[in-house]
Amino acid sequence: MKFSYNKFEKLDDSGKETKILKFINKIEKCWEDIDQRRQLIVNFAVFLAYFHSSEYQTVSESLFPEIDRREFLKIIVPIEQKLRHHLKENDLYIHKVDGIRERTKLPLIIVLDNLRSAFNVGAIIRTAECFGIEELYFCGYTPDNDKVAQTAMGTRELIKASHFDDTPGAIEHLRKANCRIYALETVENATSIYEAELILPAALIVGNEALGISTELLETVDAILEIPLAGWKNSLNVGSATAIAISEFYRKK
Repeated sequence: MKFSYNKFEKLDDSGKETKILKFINKIEKCWEDIDQRRQLIVNFAVFLAYFHSSEYQTVSESLFPEIDRREFLKIIVPIEQKLRHHLKENDLYIHKVDGIRERTKLPLIIVLDNLRSAFNVGAIIRTAECFGIEELYFCGYTPDNDKVAQTAMGTRELIKASHFDDTPGAIEHLRKANCRIYALETVENATSIYEAELILPAALIVGNEALGISTELLETVDAILEIPLAGWKNSLNVGSATAIAISEFYRKK
C-alpha cells in the first residue's frame, strides 16, 4: 500500500479516514511477515505525514519499522476510537497458539431457545467449546450461519450440534435420553446457581434475548437456575449469563 501526495490530495476526508483504517488492518493482518509489516509501517508513516494535523504528524514520527505490537496498538487504538471505528473481537488478530491442552468433555448440553443474535450465539459456542461442552441444540430460529461461525472464532466446527424445529421437541429428545434439564431464567422460584446441586449429565436451556424462556417451557424442566445479581439491572446478556452458568457447572462437575 504505497501512497503519493497526489493520490492523498484526491481523497476527501472520508476517503482519508478509510485509508487510515485500511492501513491499520493490513499491518495487523501481516504482522508475522516481518518484511511486509516493516514496509507497510514505513508507508503508513509517510501517509500520516501528509496530514496537516499535528496529531497525525506526531503519530507519523512515532512509527518505526521495528516497533513492537503493544507499542503499535498504543499508538493506533486512539486513532481508531477517534474515527469511531468500533471493533468486534472477531475483527482482531489474536496471536496465540490454540489446541495445546488435552481436550476433555463436560457432559452438558446447551439448548439455545430461539436466540436471535448471531453475535450471542457465536459467543456461546466459543465458551461452550472452551469448557468442553458435549453438544449444542439449536432450536427454532436460532441462527447457525457464517456470521455465527465468524464470532465463534474457529470453534463452530469443533463442537457437536443438533437442530430442532422447536424447543419442546428438544426437551422431548432429552427426556428420552434420561437427561436432567435445567433452565437459566430470572423468575421467583429460581434457585441460585451457586447453591443448587448441579447433577450431570444434564442440559441447560438459555432463552431469547428479549422474551426469555416461556412459562410453558419452564414448567417442563427439572430445576430453574438464576445468577444472583447486585446491580440496578436485573438481567445479564444471554452470552454472558451462559458463560457464567457453564463455568459453574464445570467447577462443580
